[in-house]
Amino acid sequence: MVEWISLAFNGLWVLGAAMILAAFSVSCYDAQRLGERLRARLDAPGFQLSLALGLLLISLGMAMLGGRWWERALWGLFCATSVWQLWAAWHRWRMGDG
Repeated sequence: MVEWISLAFNGLWVLGAAMILAAFSVSCYDAQRLGERLRARLDAPGFQLSLALGLLLISLGMAMLGGRWWERALWGLFCATSVWQLWAAWHRWRMGDG
């Protein structure tokens, strides 16, 4: 029997990891194409936004899968940190920095 809740929570962290890997791949490609340093592309607001959203999905999925209260608390803390990073990256992206 398929546990749909577990499948959904596992899907969250897998989606987050895929988002981070795709953003990194696009940044590597753009850096080579534009002749920029990879570090500059990884500091760009677009990458930071994708990274923060991916980390949020990973931490949210893992917080829901945690078996013990302290596991959920640690992943919840990481989730809150990811929300703050997402807000900062979105704000930087809206201001047009980078």
